[in-house]
Amino acid sequence: MSSTKRHHVAQLDSVSSTGDPATRRRILDAALALITARGGGDVTMAEVAVKAGVSRQAIYLHFADGAALAVAVVDDFDRRRGIAAAIGRVRSAPSGIDAAREMVVIQARMNPGVWPIARAFDAVRRRDESAERAWQSRLDRRLDACRSIVARMARERALRRGLDQSVAADLLWTLTSLRMWEDLVVQRGWTAEEYVRRVSDLVVKSLTTASTVRRGKGLVRAAVTC
Repeated sequence: MSSTKRHHVAQLDSVSSTGDPATRRRILDAALALITARGGGDVTMAEVAVKAGVSRQAIYLHFADGAALAVAVVDDFDRRRGIAAAIGRVRSAPSGIDAAREMVVIQARMNPGVWPIARAFDAVRRRDESAERAWQSRLDRRLDACRSIVARMARERALRRGLDQSVAADLLWTLTSLRMWEDLVVQRGWTAEEYVRRVSDLVVKSLTTASTVRRGKGLVRAAVTC
């Protein structure tokens, strides 16, 4: 390596060692772009470095390893796509049934971007315990949200009679999972609109004492014999 190249690398490393946000941003953007372009295919740290225009040493000053980078990409994606605001819409929904429907809408909106990241992360977490814990924490947070929605349905006397709340939460968690979205949208070719309508109706019919159908911009609630 020439002295000029060594000087260039040293500059990159020096910038990253100060925690330069711009360098971190370039690394995260590069990793996401590569993962998305490959549909979740394996991406190396060296490839990310080239895409970001930084040295491999610079990446390792920001992220200890590929697992740490993968976790950061997932967290960064959630923040930039507005997961906090989406969760807020679930919590502020007029009823438990509306909150459950909003959970389905979130999957339709977020999963096209999440899917390639999740595929890449799946390979990482199977060989790295910290990545596995991070992914399980993500799943647990979604399960907690489902439990809150079901508890609200129970308070509003909308939960189907005889259905245990823990079972209902497990069902809602599964029906709004990334895997189910992948099977229906990616594999079976459902449109986002079809996914939202059909899965929302399935959730309502499976968990509640009411069926809710859309007419125009409103929701019409009709009693169902259980």
